[in-house]
Amino acid sequence: LRPSWEPAREGAIDLVVDPGQAFGTGAHPTTRLCLEYLLELAEAGENDGALVDLGTGSGVLAIAAAKLGWSPVSGYDHEPAAIEASAANASVNGVELQLHRMNLRESLPPLAPTAVANMTSPILKAIATHLREPAPELPAVLVLSGILPNELDDVAEAFVPCRFVEHDRRQLGDWAALLLRRPL
Repeated sequence: LRPSWEPAREGAIDLVVDPGQAFGTGAHPTTRLCLEYLLELAEAGENDGALVDLGTGSGVLAIAAAKLGWSPVSGYDHEPAAIEASAANASVNGVELQLHRMNLRESLPPLAPTAVANMTSPILKAIATHLREPAPELPAVLVLSGILPNELDDVAEAFVPCRFVEHDRRQLGDWAALLLRRPL
C-alpha cells in the first residue's frame, strides 16, 4: 500500500492510494487489521467467489480483495465522495469494482460469501440487527474492524443471533478487529 509518488516494492501486491481523497489511505490500524485478515484468507485459499465491502470509504479493502482474487467485488458507502474516490482508486489500480451508494444503518445490500466492514461499533451493531431480518443471504466469513478493544465482546455478541461464531480477534494500537464465521 503506497501513494503514487513512492516506488512499488518488489514482490509485494501493489495498491496505490493517494491521501486527500475520501476516508482512508490504508494507513489506519483498522484498515491494516482488515488487510491482514484478507491476506490470511487468500493464503488459505478462501478468496474464491464474491466479496462485499460495507462502508468502502476510499475502496482500499475492496481493491485489495480484487487484487487477491475475490470476484466480483462490491463496495457500498453512504457518502458520494467515497464512491467517487473508490472508483478513481479502482481505476488507478486496474481493478473493477461494483460501487453503490447506500445508508447501511437503514438496510443492507445483497451480501456475498465474504464480507468486510470497517466501521464504528454502532454501525456494526446495526448491520448485525439487519442480518437478523428474514431473507438476507448471510456471508460465511465476516471481517469486522473499527472497534475499540473494550467493545469487542459487545460487537461479537451482536452477531451471535445471526449464527456467527468468533474465529479470531486481534488488536493494533487502540483499535481491534474480529473474524467471524458462520458454520455451514
